Amino acid sequence: MPAPRVLVVSASDTTNRLTDALAAAGCAVQTADTATAALGMLGTTAIDCLVSEYTLPGDDGLALRSAVRQLDPDLPFILVTHLDKDELPLSFEADIDRYVHNNGADTTERLLAVLPSTAVDDRGSTPQPDVTNHEPDATELQRAIEAAPIGVSLTDPSLSDNPLVYVNDTWGEFTGYDAEEMLGRNPRLLQGLGTDPETKAQLASAIDNEEPTTVEVRNYRKDGTPFWNELTIAPIHDENGELTHYVGFQIDVTDRREATEIAADRADKLSQHRRMLRRLLDRVDGLLREVSAVLLDATDREVIEHRVCEAVAAEPGYTAGWIGCVDDEDFRITASSDCSLPSSVSVSELAAPIQTATETNEPRRCSGCADGELAPETVAAECLLVIPLCYRDRRFGLLGVYADDAALLDDREQPILTSLAKMIANGIHAVETTRVLTTDQVTELQIDIRDRTFPLSQIAETLGTPVERVGTTRASDGRCEWYLAVESCDAPTTELESLSFVSDARTVSATDTERTVAATVETTVPAELLADHGAVITGITATTDGAVLTVETPPERNVRSLLEVLANAYEEVDLRARTQRDRRDRRLNEFTAEIDEQLTDRQQEALEAAVLNGYFEWPRPVDGAEIADTMDITRQTFHQHLRAAQRKLVSAYVDADDR
Repeated sequence: MPAPRVLVVSASDTTNRLTDALAAAGCAVQTADTATAALGMLGTTAIDCLVSEYTLPGDDGLALRSAVRQLDPDLPFILVTHLDKDELPLSFEADIDRYVHNNGADTTERLLAVLPSTAVDDRGSTPQPDVTNHEPDATELQRAIEAAPIGVSLTDPSLSDNPLVYVNDTWGEFTGYDAEEMLGRNPRLLQGLGTDPETKAQLASAIDNEEPTTVEVRNYRKDGTPFWNELTIAPIHDENGELTHYVGFQIDVTDRREATEIAADRADKLSQHRRMLRRLLDRVDGLLREVSAVLLDATDREVIEHRVCEAVAAEPGYTAGWIGCVDDEDFRITASSDCSLPSSVSVSELAAPIQTATETNEPRRCSGCADGELAPETVAAECLLVIPLCYRDRRFGLLGVYADDAALLDDREQPILTSLAKMIANGIHAVETTRVLTTDQVTELQIDIRDRTFPLSQIAETLGTPVERVGTTRASDGRCEWYLAVESCDAPTTELESLSFVSDARTVSATDTERTVAATVETTVPAELLADHGAVITGITATTDGAVLTVETPPERNVRSLLEVLANAYEEVDLRARTQRDRRDRRLNEFTAEIDEQLTDRQQEALEAAVLNGYFEWPRPVDGAEIADTMDITRQTFHQHLRAAQRKLVSAYVDADDR
């Protein structure tokens, strides 16, 4: 019995170990290092078993198994991989005949154990029979040739144009021609426009030189359908060595050829995809680093916008960049210096995708949209991606990125640039928030909210008295504690816990005329809404019917947008007063900023909680343990944070006096 034929497909350093073990077991081993090479060998070489590693160059073992099934559904297939079964795709169990876990020195023994019985060398177990006087006669040979599953043909070179003188039935099935139609004609009749000239030349040369040859040639059936023919021709000589015929063996390898081409095309596409991803990652990685540096250094929104646009334009593949903001009916534009774009245009004149992005807050890609301002053709680009710069519910504008290749800014690139846009929006928000907290000139707004559902109005109704918020601290779990000044009343503080947004309430201090109440709440609305738009609430007073907010914003802030935010949340919102004023003395600003830099978050929380709970009053209405409970920390930790904050505060004050 001939040696079992095993094809090993592997490109790793374990290849030799696997092939040596199989050879020692009596197998005839062949190797291939790619899926494409393996499929090519299956079409030309008889194989009893295929052993493949899971990880292959440009492909994987499961994809190879799928292609093999198209060629030979019954060929035993063994997968060798270092991965556990639960790390492999869900289709693994259905796709693989046998599986060997490559995790140690005994891998080869486990491989031999799972080889199918047809691939086990049992030579010598059965004596060879004597076949003398059992040779087939001419009639039996003819029947065998007629019934052969491959096309068989004979041509006679002694006749003009070396015509066909015999074809079997399978040859006719392959080609669609009856024997009567082809006998007497040269088989080149099967060739056509798609037949490779070099292949035709190879066949002609073999015939001229009376040499055998094997080619894969594109032929055409009688109805014009193309197919791939694995053709072997060989000369036949008589007992005197004279050429008498040429024999041809034809195998329809269309399925195998197509599977090979599909595998090769897939490998090529995967390779292209990897190269494109690498270029994308290199480009975006550089842009992320540049923008991160801009956001860390810049303290002004205009500087951020200008430097971000310059960073976009500097990246290979990107032509230019801009940041645009809608102001009433105008679109204000900050652009990179290497493109000639206007500083502002009317919103109605923008290219359609840009207008859509301003309305929907969704990214839009523009390619070939020649009509409208800021279209790609404006800067000789192929395409434009427009991404909203959004921080929570606030939009700071739009980021426009031009590319010089229409293949860029696709579905793979958009999510990354969208994340970049969020990072830019966060940076702008941080700059504007810092500015409103530290600026000397502010716009102070008095805003009237008439809505009984306003949180402090609900508290006022529960206690039966007007309420003023005098401070806020934040606990470690993210909840906030409001400190409220109320007139003396009979309602127990614990009744506030019946409100859906209050989880705890207590009295901090009380006199005959007023009381300070602390309420732990799950929300800081509307402070969060306005903070997202660069505004700070400095005071709130509330009655059962509504509240009055004192709000500070930078002088250039669009007040109408702030009112719209509140109007979307509450029933009636009116601007009661608007004034420009100095916020505080510059030296106090600098001193406060210095303290903020030195204090940790927990030290600042401990200091604020101590002040708001009257810890520094005498006699003390609360002790450290009670305040620690509100912060969800131990008494020792509270005192540790408080003492550290006091030391830093006193040190900063003394140093300021020295200066």
